[in-house]
Amino acid sequence: EAVKFLSENAFATPTWMIDKEILRKIEPIGELNRIRNAQNSVLNNLLSSARFARLVEQQAIDGNAAYAPDEFLGDVRNAVFSELNAPKVSVDAYRRNLHRAYLDIANNKLNVPQTVPQGLPAGFAAQFISSGDEKAYYRSELRTLSAAISAAIPKAADKATKVHLEGIRDQIGKILNPESGSGSSGASNRFALEFLEMMQKPDVDHIDGLS
Repeated sequence: EAVKFLSENAFATPTWMIDKEILRKIEPIGELNRIRNAQNSVLNNLLSSARFARLVEQQAIDGNAAYAPDEFLGDVRNAVFSELNAPKVSVDAYRRNLHRAYLDIANNKLNVPQTVPQGLPAGFAAQFISSGDEKAYYRSELRTLSAAISAAIPKAADKATKVHLEGIRDQIGKILNPESGSGSSGASNRFALEFLEMMQKPDVDHIDGLS
């Protein structure tokens, strides 16, 4: 019930608070980022490792009576990507930001080592508790999500939605297999450094190298 409430009140695009006439008078840009930051904060809190660890423990204690970790993650995924089930899939800019925020969190779960600050009181240290099951569950969620996105791409109602779905499907592939993109990333980084050096100290050798 709590996840359903968040789906309807935190993750849905808050059209009621977007007044075009006011926004046009006070700023050219910023509304998208403010809503993304607010939704990202809720999503980060909801998907905290400590919360997942509690769900795993509750299932171990209460068995089938507990809210299972896979059921929880599935409910969150369906809330964030609810439009994938529509006959015609349309994803607005606010929801595209929410999708990307979800994948950023998933990437952090799988590919960023978690560190616990030293010297924290027991109550605070508990917020950094994680479960050994978490990575496996997120991998399963991303595979399920990738399949759903592939099925939704032919139903895209507009170009922006199609490009977005293709992009996040590619992003999921990189999250699941980060090593596969390391070579091209390194080459891009080297080129960027060479370009910066050329701009700071232009000479014939650099120009010849780029040509």
